[in-house]
Amino acid sequence: MWAKQLARRIEAVLDAILIAALLAMVVSISIQVFGRYVLRSSPGWTAETARFLMIWITMLASAAVIRRNGHISVTVIVEMLPRRIALAIYWVRDTLILILSGSLAWYGFGFAMVGARRDSPALEIPMSYPQLAIPVGGALIGVLLLLHRLSGASGDDWEKT
Repeated sequence: MWAKQLARRIEAVLDAILIAALLAMVVSISIQVFGRYVLRSSPGWTAETARFLMIWITMLASAAVIRRNGHISVTVIVEMLPRRIALAIYWVRDTLILILSGSLAWYGFGFAMVGARRDSPALEIPMSYPQLAIPVGGALIGVLLLLHRLSGASGDDWEKT
């Protein structure tokens, strides 16, 4: 189905971006450690770069694992309930996720626009660049959840196909 294919394409792009961001973060931290302990002076940009990459990685990875049910959850009680009640609980859960991801996208964008007025201390880039991770991540969480539901998933069968 088109929704499942689109979700898989988005996740493939997210996976590639996350791999690149993780590698960049490892390089940045390695340069910082080498500078601090070998050269006795680490560059100022390394810590800030790693911190900003961590923000983006967290938000994008939160979206990337939504369809695979990769978030921590306690389902022991829901799994003991009759299927109809469990499905109703999954619908409530998904509705709350959509509301919260929409809030992240909406208010996060406003927050990032306020951050555009300030520059980061070391990299001297607008603070909106790292802060845009919040609305982008929120929007992707909502989109991937909607695509999962549009592909015919019932709520308890995340990524079993």
